[in-house]
Amino acid sequence: MSTRPRRPTSADVAARAGVSRATVSMVLNGRVQGTVAEATQQRVREAAAELGYTRSAVAVSLRERRTRTIGLITDEIATSPFAGRMARAASLAAAREDYLVITMDLSLRDHSVSEAARLLAERQVDGLVYATMGRLRVPRPEIPPGIPLVLLNCELDEDSGAAPPSFLPDDAGGARRAARRLAETGHRRIAMLSGGDGSVADEERIAGFRDELAAWGLAPQIVPAGWQLDDGYRATSHLLAGPEPPTGLFCVRGRFAGGARHAAASAGLDVPGQLSVIGFDDEDFFAERLTPALTTIALPHSEMGEGAMAALLSLLEPDTVGDRTSDEGEPLPTDAPVIVPCPLVDRRSVGAPPPD
Repeated sequence: MSTRPRRPTSADVAARAGVSRATVSMVLNGRVQGTVAEATQQRVREAAAELGYTRSAVAVSLRERRTRTIGLITDEIATSPFAGRMARAASLAAAREDYLVITMDLSLRDHSVSEAARLLAERQVDGLVYATMGRLRVPRPEIPPGIPLVLLNCELDEDSGAAPPSFLPDDAGGARRAARRLAETGHRRIAMLSGGDGSVADEERIAGFRDELAAWGLAPQIVPAGWQLDDGYRATSHLLAGPEPPTGLFCVRGRFAGGARHAAASAGLDVPGQLSVIGFDDEDFFAERLTPALTTIALPHSEMGEGAMAALLSLLEPDTVGDRTSDEGEPLPTDAPVIVPCPLVDRRSVGAPPPD
């Protein structure tokens, strides 16, 4: 009967390298801080590699009183290649600080956020990130004491009490950029196709669009339509059949803009020669593959995910990771949402309006 090979220990590494176990611990944990000669460090690393030695995560967690794991609670993000950029960026930010991320996708489980937090706490996570696919206002979840929480793409739907840090896209600012791009190009008949569902993102984008056009002395035309490609087609077909069709069109979602482009082609209109179109979100494998490629406002999913994880790690290790600060270097209050800019991605679907 075969026996399982014995796992090499730090004592084995120390014996092969001719150093103490304390030296092995300092070198392999990256805590030499100039106290161990470089040649000795190299000897320890070579001995560890030759023996196949790896640190015990359990031993490290017992010593440091933390597991160096983060719980990421999501709705549909883990199964979405688009919003998945948030989860991917958060995980990479955690990995740079030697943390492991455990993801719990609520779309695959019959759990509330509070239940998910409890289950992850039972697995001794050090902190939690709650991320949503679309921008939402959410009830305050029940989080076990002593575990910090950061919200990603969502915020609390209440004003009472201190709120956890939250990272949100600048939907209003992005819509202002879209309206400004069309107005600067010379368009005066500008319409917006909105989601029409009263969602936070939709209302923010409507407000930003209106404010920017008002600054140009223009009256916006806003048509509630929906969020899907077919909705964009139907709403745009209706607009183009009117007595004064728009020459510039802002769509609340990129796929929505794809439907608008189809409607323009069906009406015999050239984009951008006769109709300029701007979308929102810059969805992977879509906007850049249209012909011509779609000018759009990008949702900063990666920046939000990285920022949220950095904020959580700064709560766990303020002396190592650093304080949470604004772009100007000023400390941010815990309950102040971080609004991440939505940049304009200028491609080829916007041009000067046709002559009257």
